[in-house]
Amino acid sequence: MAWQPGIITTDVPALPAKGLADRLRAFVNQPWTYRRRYLQSVYRTAFDGYSFQGQADSLNQGPEDALHSFVLSDFSPRSAFPAEFQPFLRDGWPALTQAVREIERGLLVQLGVEGLLEPYDASYGHMMSANYYPSGIAAQPKGGVRLTEHPDVSLLTLFPFGVESGLEYQDAEGAWRAVVPCDRVVGFAGELLEWLTAGRIQALNHRVANGSGQRVGKPFDERFSFSLFSLPRPGTRIAREAVGAPSRAGPAMPKQQPSHLGAVAERCAPASPEAISVEAYIEAHLSRWL
Repeated sequence: MAWQPGIITTDVPALPAKGLADRLRAFVNQPWTYRRRYLQSVYRTAFDGYSFQGQADSLNQGPEDALHSFVLSDFSPRSAFPAEFQPFLRDGWPALTQAVREIERGLLVQLGVEGLLEPYDASYGHMMSANYYPSGIAAQPKGGVRLTEHPDVSLLTLFPFGVESGLEYQDAEGAWRAVVPCDRVVGFAGELLEWLTAGRIQALNHRVANGSGQRVGKPFDERFSFSLFSLPRPGTRIAREAVGAPSRAGPAMPKQQPSHLGAVAERCAPASPEAISVEAYIEAHLSRWL
């Protein structure tokens, strides 16, 4: 493993994407009357479903973000997802999530949170944010930021198919740094891991900018990004005491901004301020935007 401040580059080569980019583009190119059948408001399960460029009520992106996204997950029946994704869900998803689970278990040990292994094995699943950034200039946001800065909702976020140019992260001094394109599995900590470790391991603030060699005011290249998030399954209760004291100091993650989740957890679970339902946790995560 290679450690940058907040960025984990594993020794694992990028996993096979099974033509997922072509399938995502095919879905986005479908008529609106078809795509609207798969909006997040139809699923009403975690973040599952479709979000479109300019949408004001997406749980997955802001109205100024220049992308279309579709969240696939373990949390909805496979049959509920569009036909375009069915071959991948049948032939690629089981092997992908199995490989990711092995990687994440190793990372949890390296980060010194072995106490999370038991709840991770018992109740965690995965969701994938499949992101498509169209080419061209007309719909690109001011300043060239294609996806605005944010920490992820996840325990861990992995890019199983590697990383393209454009991904940036914020260091401890607040400066934005580019993640070097990589054909290995890359990841970082999400906001759930920050909450569970009481801030010892901190969520990475990141964004997608215009990418290497692309200037504001010039056409942007088509871009795909596939990030896999580990999350407890709906109906699960998560607790800080599951982590306990670290067996050793894990790699430090740069502080981005004060976490607001502790106060929300206390409001949602006054009898046990160190525990929160996954639904309340997601609501807390979204509260800074919605």
